[in-house]
Order: sequence, then structure tokens, then C-alpha cells
Amino acid sequence: MARHEVNMRMSESPSGIHDAFFKQIMSQPQMAGRFLREQLPTELAAQLSVDPPELQPGSYVDRNLALLHSDLLYRVRLANGNGEAFIYVLIEHKSTPDSLVALQLLQYLPRIWARWCKDGNRLPLPPIIPLVVYHGARAWTVPTAFAALFREFRSAVRPYLPFFDYALVDLGRIEDGLLSDDAHLRTLLKAMKYVVRKNDDSTLCKSLDIVLAEAAALDEMDVVQVLAYISKVWIALTADQVREVLRRRTPEREDTIMRQLTQPAFEEGMAQGQVRLLTRQLTRRFGDLPKEVKERIASADSLTLERWSDLVLEAPDLDTLLNDPTGD
Repeated sequence: MARHEVNMRMSESPSGIHDAFFKQIMSQPQMAGRFLREQLPTELAAQLSVDPPELQPGSYVDRNLALLHSDLLYRVRLANGNGEAFIYVLIEHKSTPDSLVALQLLQYLPRIWARWCKDGNRLPLPPIIPLVVYHGARAWTVPTAFAALFREFRSAVRPYLPFFDYALVDLGRIEDGLLSDDAHLRTLLKAMKYVVRKNDDSTLCKSLDIVLAEAAALDEMDVVQVLAYISKVWIALTADQVREVLRRRTPEREDTIMRQLTQPAFEEGMAQGQVRLLTRQLTRRFGDLPKEVKERIASADSLTLERWSDLVLEAPDLDTLLNDPTGD
């Protein structure tokens, strides 16, 4: 490691870094439930039960668009025993709004219903609530109604066109204090909000200080998680700058946090988290996994684990998934 640089540089694309960080947050049921209840429109959030959402395996995004956005699907119970629904979260990694995101959603939502029917379920179909999460530097100015993609039609034509709205979370436009009532989740979302802003050497520390304003109230590993994410994106960030902020925000843990941030073992811990998540997904889909499959998963690199996670719903069996020709 160079003397003054944080040793967390990786060859991932920026979108892959953001994607992994957000999915790490949202793979925790309690954290995902809090995020959805706090960020969905109030009247919609009120329809959700207090039960944590159940993360469903797989992805519905076209592979050629995987660098631009990714997705998560949750099964949720509705309040007052009103049945179940799905919440489909599309994460936008672009730096500017996409005017065609509603058209992309129109492709993905039927895939979810088709999978639901293929799994042996019967009508009526469950409602799917589309939610777009965006953290680009520019404000999201695109209308959230699918109808906005059309010119005005006479009333006789309108009933034959598909219409829906999607909920939107534009992290960059939400005041820091309103990102969450929970200090941990608020810090994680602030990291996503500020990491895409343009910073030079004179403003890096200021932005990092804003993100870690509540570091003293967080667990040590939560602070390391945020710093590991930010340092992968802000390649100009130095260890001295990180130390400066830690000294101000949580001085008693400065040295231990820096040691963990620069240890290769920390990256190994992140990979182990991917292994556990994928193993759980595959077990839910295919049942108990053979020992050799578990060993293969445990020895796979991060990109392979991510590719397998994307194929969980599509692959007809384990052999097809693990020997996908687009991989190694």
C-alpha cells in the first residue's frame, strides 16, 4: 500500500460498487423494511404490515442494461390481513435521469407476474409496486407516470393504452435528516447521496465529514463499511484525509477503524457476505445444496457470485446456473 493512500482500490466499475453497497443494505430485512416504510409515499407505506419484507431471489433486468441499473424484489404482507403484494425496486446507477425508465419497468413487471404464475399460483395476480431509487448528481425531472411517454390521445383511445405510476426516491433531493429516522441507515444513504457529487481535494474532507457526522453513534464495522464504499469511488481520497475526519468524529476509534479499513481481511469478509446470501438464495430455489456446490460457491470471486445471483430465477437447475457460458 502506498504510504498515504487507503488500501481499498478495486477494479470494479462505479455502478458495480454502488450496486453492491445498496444491495448489502437492502438484503437485511429490518433495514429494507425501514427504508420502504420511510421512503414510499405515506399513504402507500401505511398499507404495509410491520412484518419485514422477504427478499426474493434473482433479477429481471436485461443483461445488456445491468451496468445502468439493477433490481431487488420483495414480497410484503399488507396491513389488516389484506393479503400480499410485491415491491419491485429498480436502482438507477446513471448520473442523469432516464426518460425511458417507465418503459423498462413495463418490461420487467410482466416477468414477475409470469414467474408467479409459473410457480403454480392462481389468479388474482398480486399487486406489484414499482419503486425507482436514484442517487445521481442531477435532480430527477422525468415524470413518474407511464402516460407521460405518449402524446395526448382522444378519450376513445386512452383505455387501450397501459398506464401506471412508479414511486421515486431521489436521494440527492432529500434533506440529510429526512433520509431515515435511524442513524445507521441515514449514514448509509448519505454515503450514496454524497459519493456521486463532484469533489476536489479541498472538499473531499467536508463531504466525508457530513456523511460521518454520526459516526460516534454507529458500530465500528458500520463506519468501516461506509468508508470502504466511499474509498472505492473517491480514488483521490487519502488515508490522511480519512484520519482527519475520524479524529474529529470518533477519535477513540480512529486507529482500529483505519487498521480494519486497510486489511485485506475486510474485503474477504465482504465476499463471505456474498457467499452467504447466494447460498441462501440457491437453497430456497433448489433445496439443500451438495457439498461440492457449496465449496464452489465459497471459492468463487465477487463477479462470479454476482453473476450467479442474477441467474437464480432464470436457471432451470444448479448445473445450468453454475456452468453459465457467459462466465468463466
